[in-house]
Amino acid sequence: MTTNVVSISPGVSVRNAIAMMLQNHVSGLPVIDDQSRVCGMVTEGDLLLRREVRFAPRPARASELISEIDLERYIGRNGWCVADIMSQDVIVARPDSEVSDIAESLQVHRIKRLPIVEDERLVGIVSRRDILRVIAEAPTAVLPRGDDAIRLAVRTRLRSDLGLTPQKVHVSVRNGQVTVDGQVESELKRRAIKVLVEGLGGIAGYKDRLLVSPVHSQD
Repeated sequence: MTTNVVSISPGVSVRNAIAMMLQNHVSGLPVIDDQSRVCGMVTEGDLLLRREVRFAPRPARASELISEIDLERYIGRNGWCVADIMSQDVIVARPDSEVSDIAESLQVHRIKRLPIVEDERLVGIVSRRDILRVIAEAPTAVLPRGDDAIRLAVRTRLRSDLGLTPQKVHVSVRNGQVTVDGQVESELKRRAIKVLVEGLGGIAGYKDRLLVSPVHSQD
């Protein structure tokens, strides 16, 4: 979580908001009201449809054909106050939220950052880049020493992660090198096994002896 958060107030001009994003190398800013509460987010996405980058004028329409959504879009494209263009439905998290939950929110809602709020006050922000740092710094699962222990650990992970029992694939280990024999239904499953084994720390190598034998349905 980044605690030194660059924020902005709703009364600031759009030009100043853009300047702050460019100067601080961020693609979005939380909008904070007078009580230091998050009341919105202004992002690069909110600015992509601005009238300054739309060269062709929109065709005129009768007033009765203009909907509430059309009016909101018009304000967002033409307004010069952060309050006019910001997204007001802000998804937030708490300081004790699980990283996995925050990452899922970023993915599901297709957003790049999540304000962290405590007692309705902004205390930090988590971005996609913060999640990437967690992934990069995560320790590799190191297998226990000894061929028998490695074999047991690989078999356990194959069963728990991919549902593969010893009856389907056979695991052998010699001097730390893992060999997997057997038949799988698809090349994708073969790749998944390779990824699983090679992702385990402490092995000396991986030898793939799997055969791909697609299962054909019987009519």
